[in-house]
Amino acid sequence: MNKTAWASRGSSLPSDRIPSKAQAAQPAKAKGKQKDAGPPKSKDILRLEKLRDDLRKATGTERDPKGGCFCQARMHPLSPYTPICRACGLVLCELNLPQFACPHCGAARLVPAARTALVDALDTQIADTLAREDAERARAVQEARAAQGAFPTLSASASAAASRASTPGPGPDPHPANQTHKVLSLNPKTKRVKVESYTPPAGAAVSGSRAASKEKEKEKEKAKQAAAEPEYRRVPAPPSEVVVSRTQPDAQRPWANVRGLNVTYVPPSRA
Repeated sequence: MNKTAWASRGSSLPSDRIPSKAQAAQPAKAKGKQKDAGPPKSKDILRLEKLRDDLRKATGTERDPKGGCFCQARMHPLSPYTPICRACGLVLCELNLPQFACPHCGAARLVPAARTALVDALDTQIADTLAREDAERARAVQEARAAQGAFPTLSASASAAASRASTPGPGPDPHPANQTHKVLSLNPKTKRVKVESYTPPAGAAVSGSRAASKEKEKEKEKAKQAAAEPEYRRVPAPPSEVVVSRTQPDAQRPWANVRGLNVTYVPPSRA
């Protein structure tokens, strides 16, 4: 019996007559069901979730990388979470986030129990905000349905006629770019009409499309800048050393500014 290459033991030559033992690879099954993509989260929800997550990860001794704010609630509203530092008594505005230490003395502004209570309060606030937004969204849908149902319903023939009337017919073909067209001009001296053929340059359409794309990019950048949160003006920390003058005040002019500033004394009126 003649032995072929595919019948001999240890051969590596394949044959289409010998069934393959390798099984076809089966598609991998999905490990879990994909979550339904809900509506996008609002800015309030994102802000509250970020604050809650930062509080969970922080220890309370980290310094604010932006330096905090020393306006003492004169330029910004009072902080709703930690309105005052219990160590040094500094009044804190809303720009001083509760997960950071006091910008003046560096002490932790929340004890562990207070931090846990604040995290629970933020969870409750997030749940209430989500419920309120869902209710507002459902109410808007109901109002839209009510407004849509306020119009009388049309019969089948009337609705078909209205749909045919509202359906636009085939419009004219768009004007192709760089198409040669006739130009009619009148010579004011000879009073003769002159007809010429004109073909716009090829770069005109390209430059127009580039200009339109640049305008769209500028509009997108403006929209991003408008959507971004504004950067608040922060009051820096006071200097560590108090600037004083070493000059003794004059007895004849005790009101004089010895620091060198040009100030004029105005006596009070005796009216």
